[in-house]
Amino acid sequence: MSKNKRKKQRLKTALILLIVLFILAGLGGMMLVSHRNKVAKEQRKQAAIAALDNIPEVTATPAATATPIPTATPTPSVTPVPTILPAFDPENYQGIWYSTDGLTTINIYEISLDSVSFTYKRVNGRNHALTAEADVTAEVAGNATQFRFKDSEENKAKGEFVFDKSGELYVKVKTYKRADGSKTYPKTESIMTREEPMESIPAAEQENSNEGDSSYDESSDDVYGIPYGDEETYYAE
Repeated sequence: MSKNKRKKQRLKTALILLIVLFILAGLGGMMLVSHRNKVAKEQRKQAAIAALDNIPEVTATPAATATPIPTATPTPSVTPVPTILPAFDPENYQGIWYSTDGLTTINIYEISLDSVSFTYKRVNGRNHALTAEADVTAEVAGNATQFRFKDSEENKAKGEFVFDKSGELYVKVKTYKRADGSKTYPKTESIMTREEPMESIPAAEQENSNEGDSSYDESSDDVYGIPYGDEETYYAE
């Protein structure tokens, strides 16, 4: 082997050795840095644990407990509470009613426990073409009503209805002031019926001692004594 070749071989070997040493030095440096990081991390961990151990313990304050409110228990009443029943059923009285003599027709077109509205029609017993009519609205108290009205003949009358719980309707109407020239005037006292009479009894409707007189004296009417106030309210058709 020539001298030059040996020299080149030694340089090549030396170069390879330097490369290996450089690599080893780099790996050693990396391992040293990694070791240092692990040591620092462990130190921080230990410091954190020590700090937690040094925190004083706090005793929790118990929450306030609400006092339960007692529930009232209803005491059954020894005495039963009385129930006020209606004096009558208004639906039983709505519609047309006829007097037993066939001369009076009453049409109750609106009724409640507080008021009643109706038409009153009276036919002359001798001449059925002659009539006296009125449209009336009155207050109801209990199972009865009292009213005054002035009819189509200008007669002034007063009356009362009694609504019986059994469904019967009692009507009493009396003229207390007859109009001049009127031949037909309100005059009814009957337990009314739903059935229209086949024939009207041809009774002398106007036949009485006052036939020629134009007015009734209310104070002398012994048959009809309903207490009214001084003020009069009339309902004309």
